[in-house]
Amino acid sequence: MKASELINTNILPLRKSDKAGTALHWMNEYKLNYLPVVEHQKYLGLVSFSELSSPDDADKNVGKFTKNLIRPHILSDEHYYYALKIMADFKVTVLPVVSGNDVYSGLITQDILLNHLSETLSVQNPGGIIILDINQHDFSLGEIVRIVESNDTKILSTGIKTMPDSTLIEVTLKLNRINIEAVIQTFNRFHYEIKAYYGENANDEDLLRDRYDSLMTYLNI
Repeated sequence: MKASELINTNILPLRKSDKAGTALHWMNEYKLNYLPVVEHQKYLGLVSFSELSSPDDADKNVGKFTKNLIRPHILSDEHYYYALKIMADFKVTVLPVVSGNDVYSGLITQDILLNHLSETLSVQNPGGIIILDINQHDFSLGEIVRIVESNDTKILSTGIKTMPDSTLIEVTLKLNRINIEAVIQTFNRFHYEIKAYYGENANDEDLLRDRYDSLMTYLNI
């Protein structure tokens, strides 16, 4: 999905002629710490709540605060995954979308981005999660898929994380079944290192442990 498809159309940009007090009011209304500043449709940068928050500056124009604006942005036709990296790099919760020559197209908010990402990763779908530690040279997504599907189970989403100063990668699998005991057993049979798992069987294990502890407490009375 392109960045332009995630724009929040309800949030208007600031102009240099707007008052700092107005900008603060909008930030409070939108529950944001940054807003974009746009002049003649050209994106100038983001101004922060902290820069405008002095009571003495309420009547000053936003243009007075545009000398040192940060300029994170994403091109309108870029994939929205890039927005995640840019937001993380700049530590912001909004990201302006621009087209050619820095023409402002709109704003992506963290809430919209996370909601869409959760849909992409099937976070809201019920199902178990398995986390594997795999050597990069041994990683085969095709083999992992075959192991999962051999147990009449499907992979809803996959996440891969590299480990610092290591040849290992962390592979997170979201599955379409809550009971994943058969899949775990198959991974063990093929000598995969299971770092963690979350599913019905994990809950059963916790329940059994609680019952065992209760029984031991009762017997010691």
